[in-house]
Amino acid sequence: MKQGLFLLLILVLTTACNNTDKFTVTGHIEGGKGKVLYLQQMGLNQTVTIDSVKLKSGDFEFKNERLKEPTFFLLKLSDNNYITLLADTTETIVVNAEAKNLETSYNLKNSIGSVYIKMFNKRIRDLNRELTTLAAEYKATDAGNTKKRSELEQLYEQKLNDHKAFVGEFIMENPRSFAGYYALFQNLDDNTAVLNVFDKKDQVYFSTLATSLNLYYPESERAGHLYNYVLGAKAQQQRQKFADELLASKAAESGYVDIEAPNIQGDTIRLSSLEGKTIVLSFWASWDEKSVAANRHLKKMYEQYKGKGLEVYSVSLDKSRVIWESTVKNEGYTWTEVSDLAYTNSYPAKLYNIRQIPANYIISPKGEIIGKNLFGNRLSEKLKEIL
Repeated sequence: MKQGLFLLLILVLTTACNNTDKFTVTGHIEGGKGKVLYLQQMGLNQTVTIDSVKLKSGDFEFKNERLKEPTFFLLKLSDNNYITLLADTTETIVVNAEAKNLETSYNLKNSIGSVYIKMFNKRIRDLNRELTTLAAEYKATDAGNTKKRSELEQLYEQKLNDHKAFVGEFIMENPRSFAGYYALFQNLDDNTAVLNVFDKKDQVYFSTLATSLNLYYPESERAGHLYNYVLGAKAQQQRQKFADELLASKAAESGYVDIEAPNIQGDTIRLSSLEGKTIVLSFWASWDEKSVAANRHLKKMYEQYKGKGLEVYSVSLDKSRVIWESTVKNEGYTWTEVSDLAYTNSYPAKLYNIRQIPANYIISPKGEIIGKNLFGNRLSEKLKEIL
């Protein structure tokens, strides 16, 4: 009998050890009866289903091997109805949610990483809602009401900057958390990245987290990806700096340097596609009142001379696609309008060494620069002289 009890004790201990050596997701999906619930692991390049269950009463339990590092998972009913989890080692994560909308109804236990992900997802939903409201108000505001539009633009920027500051503060306080990695790569509804690794301020957050995760998780593929991503961005900036200096020098010598950027529809348009015409290469931004005012005069010139060979290649130094697109539509620009949405880091602006806006160049049909920073009557006289 003692031998039997001893064997039973070993069996219990072995089972306990095995249980503690598992990563578990358990809980209840209200209204989920009959639905299939999937547990998917998110890799760098693909998301793989590792388990699934057809819900009977709504209760579920997934068990898998101990995690070597913090790992992202999806708990999913469909492609548009899922929860993102950030699990670690042998956590037993408890999730309760409503089948109708998992993301907005779920609550969590036993996973601080998943709590952080939930927090960031809620913040980005709230941010998108606020920015959409501001963009709609901006669009509805009369184009002549520049004061109101300027206030809305400033508020739009402030909302973005507040979110960036929140992410940055989180990373500085939690430099080992993969939740910071998740926050760095969140997008707005228009698929615009909130943080930009090429922006000096944002790059500090990328660099801090990349260095920390690479130190604490040297074998992690995701940590290695972030580290190399930041190194690649910095190397690209160095290469770009040299290229900018060379191209700026070339522009100073010969004037015309070709550029390309995407239009509102996402198609890449080259400046050289307008060769053979008289071109006004214009640099502006929707957030700059002087730019908008200059564009209104340019619009009159364009309507007067477009039938005589005038083209406008307009480069916006915006960062918000929504506000840029709204301004173009409301102001009625029908010329070639492009932007890389890089704000003051605009690559075309760097090529032409733009230090302030509005700015413009007049390019002849032969590709020669025959005028620079001409506005109002001076622009009118120049175009009249040429055309």
